[in-house]
Amino acid sequence: MSDQPQDIGQNYQKTVMLFPEAIIVLDGTGTLIRADKQTVRIFGWENEQELIGKKVFDFVVDEDKQIVQAAFEKILLDGSITNVQCTALTKDGSHLRVSASGSLFVDSQGNPKEVICIIHNITLHLSEFEQVKEAERQLSEAQQIAHFGSWEWDIPLNKFQWTDEMFKLFALVPQSMPVNNETLVAHVHEEDKEKVKNFITNSLNNGSDILDFRFVNSGNGTTSWLHSRSKTFYDAAHKPLRMVGTVHDITHEKEIDQVKTQFLSLASHQMRGPLTTINWHAEMLLQQQGEGLSETQKKYINELYNASKRIVQLTNDLLTVSELELGRMPFKPEKLSLPKIAKRVLESFERTIVEKKLNFKEVYSDDLPEIETDLFLLKTIFNELIANAVDYTPPEGTITMSIAVDPQKTNTFLLIITDTGYGIPQVEQEKVFTKMFRASNAKTKVMGGTGLGLYIITLILKLNGGKIWFTSEENKGTTFTVSLPFVPKSLEGAITIGV
Repeated sequence: MSDQPQDIGQNYQKTVMLFPEAIIVLDGTGTLIRADKQTVRIFGWENEQELIGKKVFDFVVDEDKQIVQAAFEKILLDGSITNVQCTALTKDGSHLRVSASGSLFVDSQGNPKEVICIIHNITLHLSEFEQVKEAERQLSEAQQIAHFGSWEWDIPLNKFQWTDEMFKLFALVPQSMPVNNETLVAHVHEEDKEKVKNFITNSLNNGSDILDFRFVNSGNGTTSWLHSRSKTFYDAAHKPLRMVGTVHDITHEKEIDQVKTQFLSLASHQMRGPLTTINWHAEMLLQQQGEGLSETQKKYINELYNASKRIVQLTNDLLTVSELELGRMPFKPEKLSLPKIAKRVLESFERTIVEKKLNFKEVYSDDLPEIETDLFLLKTIFNELIANAVDYTPPEGTITMSIAVDPQKTNTFLLIITDTGYGIPQVEQEKVFTKMFRASNAKTKVMGGTGLGLYIITLILKLNGGKIWFTSEENKGTTFTVSLPFVPKSLEGAITIGV
């Protein structure tokens, strides 16, 4: 394209007037020699002088430099380019999607003089397809970094979609095969297949679910732990339409948990002996009525005794948790009477119930059959539930414990303990069965407490197929319900929580 006998600067000024977008002028090597105010503004620079002398290729992301280089060479060769898209860099490193068109201007002898480029910022005008593709790319990269896969199930059409990382988590080539629920279950550890099936069913019925399960790589025989969450969407008639979920590799976290559990088990064993000795000697001093001791000394010994009891309780709870988590807790089923065990455990709380003037009601159905379970673990369930109710119910409150046969589920007991206590704040209720949890309002009203009781119950119930759930309202009270099968589903005495 030949320049008429007029100054090159005049060409530039005319072009600026014709186009409202950013305009830059380059020499034959791609170096910026002029830039308009729009260029300075769009790319976040202070003034034109900051740009002069820089190569145009320096303002482009690495992956697009080759595109811009080829476009510049095409201008020098053919005289122009149109609508070349690339990702440009602003002064602060942000990305802009731009479209560039350019023309070559030559002198009267036909020698290249300069290249004028018009740049359109199209970041806000990208097509929906491009935006979706960019989002998918970013999601894929994030999932690869975090070992995080996701899936979607179109329930009416029974169509499934897994992300690439989801395939990789199950040691499959991405998008190499059609997938469905059976595909998922087929790659799960044999002992966890039923859990995964229940996970899907619960998700359909309840709207969401959470599960940790094991996957065995058939190629190398290694076992991985995966954490999955789901959410189901329904139509106006509550018919399930779509289920989405995530799967996350938590093998490393499980390995760390097992090491911590082993340490707690060892530490608890080592601590139990000295603590028992301290507790025993303090109790002996108190029982002998502290002969020869002043009132102040008696007070100190009493505080020592109470403190040692709390530490012993914490040590016992930690030991119970570690034994259950490591699968070392003996499970010796025998036939037992639920009311008799309940009354035996309740005896240890009688003094506190009297001191707090609590109204404790017992309601037992007639002709209850015996349960087949482990005595120690059953007493632990009663002890933790009664302790919670007694500790977190204010003086003169009411506690009701009932035991009956579940009218809706065959061969199952229901243990229900209701109190008029402090209740659990709504925002904290999802954490109730987690390790070391204590509600914020409970911490301010009751000293002590290990935060392990309800977590221990959930571990025990895994041994015999039982379940626990609750309802609670702050400042009104809480109801815990435990379902226990007449006979445990499995008599195997281990819970394999570690890897």
